[in-house]
Amino acid sequence: MLDVLMDSAAAVRSAAGELATPVAPSAATDAKTIAQAARADIERLLILTEALWQILKEQHGYTDSELFRRITEIDLRDGRADGRVAPSPPRTCPHCGRVMIKARPLCIFCDKPSMVDPFER
Repeated sequence: MLDVLMDSAAAVRSAAGELATPVAPSAATDAKTIAQAARADIERLLILTEALWQILKEQHGYTDSELFRRITEIDLRDGRADGRVAPSPPRTCPHCGRVMIKARPLCIFCDKPSMVDPFER
């Protein structure tokens, strides 16, 4: 009886190993693809940001020192100069006053819409 159980356990481990083996390379490939897409998005955002800054400097006369001052001001909103934007506080529904879920444009309590801040984190 013990031999049968041992053989069964070995068969289960073998089957689990066969199932898990092809998943790992696939997951690694998926992660690499996601990382490459994120890297491409960041590069596009950097180009876009630089182009917008050049337009603002040329057409409105802003200076690099003004930009650096504003960056520092935004960075320090949470009391830390760490190169990160402080998370937005929870939004409250303007209709019922309850806390809204960030990802939803409609209140889950009263089902009424609320404006979403485009810079909310």
